[in-house]
Amino acid sequence: MYEFAWPSPLLGGRLGACHALEIGFVFDTLDAEGGDALYGSSPPAELAATMHRAWVEFARSGRPGWEAYDPDTRATMTFDVDSTLVHDPRPEQRVLWESIR
Repeated sequence: MYEFAWPSPLLGGRLGACHALEIGFVFDTLDAEGGDALYGSSPPAELAATMHRAWVEFARSGRPGWEAYDPDTRATMTFDVDSTLVHDPRPEQRVLWESIR
């Protein structure tokens, strides 16, 4: 399980960590034409290198480099400038969604 948390600086930050923003980071293609329309002129290259390594390792071995998600620990890698493994991120929101099923 992962979460991409790096917010785009464009539009005064209103995009946040919007849908599909992580694609250039996953494939380490931040310099591709048009990418700056989503992440600006100086996105964090180290974040792209970190995410790309995780995806390559997952494709190669089935293990991205952090513990697997399970309902007891809810391990989630949060990718940002300082990426970190979080257990049960935002539990209040999770509990709310579980209550309306």
